[in-house]
Amino acid sequence: MEEEVAATAPKSGILKTLVALIAIAMSLYHMYVAAVGPPEVYAFRGTHLIFAMTLIFLLYPLKPGGGLPWRIADLVLIAGSWAFVLHILINVDYVTGRIIYIDDLSRLDQIQAVVAVVLVLEATRRVLGWALPITALAFLAYPLFFSNVAIPVLLEQLYLSTEGIFGSTLGVSASYVMLFVVFGAFMERSGTGQLFMDFALSITGHTAGGPGKVSVVSSSLFGTVSGSAVANVMVDGPMTIPLMKRSGFRPHFAAAVEATASTGGQIMPPVMGAAAFVMAEFLAVSYFQVTVWAVIPAILYYVAVFFAVHF
Repeated sequence: MEEEVAATAPKSGILKTLVALIAIAMSLYHMYVAAVGPPEVYAFRGTHLIFAMTLIFLLYPLKPGGGLPWRIADLVLIAGSWAFVLHILINVDYVTGRIIYIDDLSRLDQIQAVVAVVLVLEATRRVLGWALPITALAFLAYPLFFSNVAIPVLLEQLYLSTEGIFGSTLGVSASYVMLFVVFGAFMERSGTGQLFMDFALSITGHTAGGPGKVSVVSSSLFGTVSGSAVANVMVDGPMTIPLMKRSGFRPHFAAAVEATASTGGQIMPPVMGAAAFVMAEFLAVSYFQVTVWAVIPAILYYVAVFFAVHF
């Protein structure tokens, strides 16, 4: 079961300002790239990864509320993240010019590859918990212990190719997901979530199971601009769950309605979860085509949840 870990808001004024500036710089960088076109693949994906790793280690500290030694440890991990990305960016001609699986890795390449794998797994653990890192470690264990893949070959594929850390999934995150996250955050902060709530309340609030239906309709509408189940719950849940409980819904059923309705937001076009962008990349079709395919399943999902609440 995947664990959702909450980010720790920086308490220091300097740290808050630093995090805000980094996040703003990241957003502006991706909007600039969207306007003028992406640079070389390693430069684009590497810069995106540097921004993300820096923010993760600042917002998800090793020990929340810990003292200076723990913060120093986080800064060391940030420095390591910069180091393994900059190693590729500085030596990009060497990386793109070498013959993969033929040219031997230097000792520095091997060290940076190990650092990259460890830090990416640690960043993932901090944000999502242990489920995904353990799954990744299981996949790494298979070639090491159950096949004839040599360790240098595995490190080469993970680090010095576009089939590992700098692969298409990171490319999708940098090219598409980031822009839709910025768009969704703007819509949320602009009050669109409350607009959807008021609209849903006006058309379903007076019917049988009205508060539950408000949750379903408002979650489906917010899902069109969010693509995140967590964001959907955070916007809708504080309003719809107390409303359902006051009208007689049992607490666990009210929570289940909100969780189920919000989860469907990830498949509600036009802004869907990150998997939709990866799907478009692997199928070699436009993201628009994926949204067209998702329309009917998404509508049927919410129709099913709507009638489950009604009955």
